[in-house]
Amino acid sequence: MRSIHFSKFNPNESSKTPFEKLFDIFTQLLTYTSGDVNEAIQWLTELDKEYKLTDNEYGIGDFIEDLKSKGYIDENH
Repeated sequence: MRSIHFSKFNPNESSKTPFEKLFDIFTQLLTYTSGDVNEAIQWLTELDKEYKLTDNEYGIGDFIEDLKSKGYIDENH
């Protein structure tokens, strides 16, 4: 017989990197903004202010630099 074990969710135990967490949100925002990168970043910044998505070690600026270095956006955005 199979059983299901439930445990309390601890977001600190997530295996995703800070970039991956923000990238998931960013890609959803791109859908809502019809692909407007600048608007999606503005929304992400507002969400970060309200919900503290980033910390002192990895912020929105770091995320934008990672997007550029990974080729997701270019210098014009």
